[in-house]
Amino acid sequence: MGMNKEIIGKTYNPPKIAITSEATKKYALSYDDNNSWFLDDSRPGGIIAPPMFAVVYFGVGIATMIMDQELKMNYATMVHGDQRIRWFEPVRPGDEITTVGSLHDIVDKSSGQIAYFGYTCVNQKGARVADALCGFFVRGGGHGKKGPKTPEAAMGAPIFTWSKKVAEDQMIRYADASGDHNPIHLNPEFAKKVGLPDVIMHGLCNMAYSSKAMMEKACGNDPLKLRMLSVQFSRPVLRGQTVNLSAFDGGKVDDRKIILFESKTDDGNVCIRDGMAEVLA
Repeated sequence: MGMNKEIIGKTYNPPKIAITSEATKKYALSYDDNNSWFLDDSRPGGIIAPPMFAVVYFGVGIATMIMDQELKMNYATMVHGDQRIRWFEPVRPGDEITTVGSLHDIVDKSSGQIAYFGYTCVNQKGARVADALCGFFVRGGGHGKKGPKTPEAAMGAPIFTWSKKVAEDQMIRYADASGDHNPIHLNPEFAKKVGLPDVIMHGLCNMAYSSKAMMEKACGNDPLKLRMLSVQFSRPVLRGQTVNLSAFDGGKVDDRKIILFESKTDDGNVCIRDGMAEVLA
């Protein structure tokens, strides 16, 4: 039957989130980012939250939205399909973030539907700190028709590459820091029961890897230069695997460089496709 398109546009108001240095540091360390901007309290102006910490302050409302009875989403067949975040102002310990979310759209696909939720996040001064768009794919309820496959454009030689091995405790640390305790990331028996070979890494942890790669390779470790990140999650990543990111020149728009990228696991499977970043030139 599918999800309820009659409630497209419905808004949600998750609770305000008080930002603490303990929480922002824990998040940075959960994906092994030791950037001094996130950890060194002696920095002039103090530390800031990692850009991807946005998933914590807008993420508190995700459960409420996807489990809304009016939406009629089958949560058991839902996966996080894609994610885009745009940043405007840094978030610091002591800030209080308010997020307004809305059901942006429901799109029919051949084998299911995608529900898109949009978020706007502001601080206690009313300044916008981030916008986000989350796509959640649900199997079933689509139109059953496959569209023509668009050939992928040749990307040329990478402008940089970056690799990171998934630690054995990566999922535990990321779950603790992000608040996402879905058992497919933590319980091997449960993961195997739903058809997975083992617990899988959080897609957003893989996206955090991408943010770390962009900051290190394209921003001179300055997180304020990373202005947008967008990914499509295509394959799960397991403990002990290595994520290999390849980045390509996407040109320039105004004062921003566009970087296109994809990530593969060491078995050659693409785990992030259609990646895009905007960084200040």
